[in-house]
Amino acid sequence: PAVNNLSYTMDTGVYGLLGVNGAGKTTLMRMLCTLLTPTSGTITWDGQDIFSLGSAYRNLLGYLPQDFGYYPDFSVQDYLLYIASIKGLRPRMQNLLEQVGLTQVRRQKMKKLSGGMKRRAGIAQAMLNDPKILILDEPAAGLDPKERIRFRNLISELAENRLVLLST
Repeated sequence: PAVNNLSYTMDTGVYGLLGVNGAGKTTLMRMLCTLLTPTSGTITWDGQDIFSLGSAYRNLLGYLPQDFGYYPDFSVQDYLLYIASIKGLRPRMQNLLEQVGLTQVRRQKMKKLSGGMKRRAGIAQAMLNDPKILILDEPAAGLDPKERIRFRNLISELAENRLVLLST
């Protein structure tokens, strides 16, 4: 089993999953996002099984997988508008771009962005629905030291009124 005998309660704030490759971090995150169903046990939100809650629970989620997909020829702004339309959301574009520090490059194509900027665009797509639960899988992978500091500050800001779970 990748995840076995785990019991934990989380509230707002930042939580980290630390462990070696293959320890089950991504598996746990995928279960928390209802992408994988546990073979036993339950995962609850406010006392209710998340798999029974269905879309009501998923509407509370923002998720940035380790490798997130994007269209390289879309600008940052077009990418966020596209994801918002798929999710049936009215985009909070200006606030999100400011929050993740991408206002100046909003018209640049995704393929021209640095690794750190792409990760910030990924965080912005995860934040489109203003989630109560933000799950970020290996969000700082490949970031230079300056970008890591910016990222830590962003995560601290985002965690003020939501649960943020990240792995490394």
